[in-house]
Amino acid sequence: MKHPMLVKTYCLRSDRAVRAAPPPCGDTLLYRVLRHIPTDSVTAEQAGTAMAPGVEHIGAVLECTFADAGEQARAVDTPAWRAFEAALHASEELLFALDSAANVPIAPRGAARDGGFRRWMLLKRAAPAADAFRDAWFGRHAQLVSRLPGVDGYCQHLVAARFDARLAPVSYEALQVDGIAALCFADEAAMLASYASPARVPLRDDGLALLAGNVTLLVQGERLA
Repeated sequence: MKHPMLVKTYCLRSDRAVRAAPPPCGDTLLYRVLRHIPTDSVTAEQAGTAMAPGVEHIGAVLECTFADAGEQARAVDTPAWRAFEAALHASEELLFALDSAANVPIAPRGAARDGGFRRWMLLKRAAPAADAFRDAWFGRHAQLVSRLPGVDGYCQHLVAARFDARLAPVSYEALQVDGIAALCFADEAAMLASYASPARVPLRDDGLALLAGNVTLLVQGERLA
């Protein structure tokens, strides 16, 4: 059985600290947040839910991807990684961090392989059980996304651990993010055209059934390593 790729995600106020001291990781993407946007995948009341502290201040996102748990364990158990996280903490740029397992229903292509333009989302589940959310999200929801035109990639990250601005582990109650989703497009015009298609309607409706919270950002990504 193939082990999933693992991802460490750092949500930041800006990209200054990361650019000054990038992580010692071989597969790293840095996203600059263009703007936060509203979503119709949750109700207006749910959209106002405080899923994570400081989420409204996210100005950059760093993703470090590892082939499996062994590679991640070896990477983070080094002086270089500890120095990177210490510098990040000292910068006061970090808002929170997430560890997750990756699922990639649509492999990024073209510019999306190195970041590119993405609709990037933090998700809170509606289902009481995390397993029920995972099965529905990886299954029927991913199938609906695959019917959208103009999609250059779709990545899902199922959150397994949560950390505060000091990189201390916190409970689900303190940081209610179940998943991270990224839809890749050539640019914003391509995204708007895709979301105007009839295929968007069942996807939106499924989001309303699947989610109890959704923070949506438009980002522009680049590969650091």
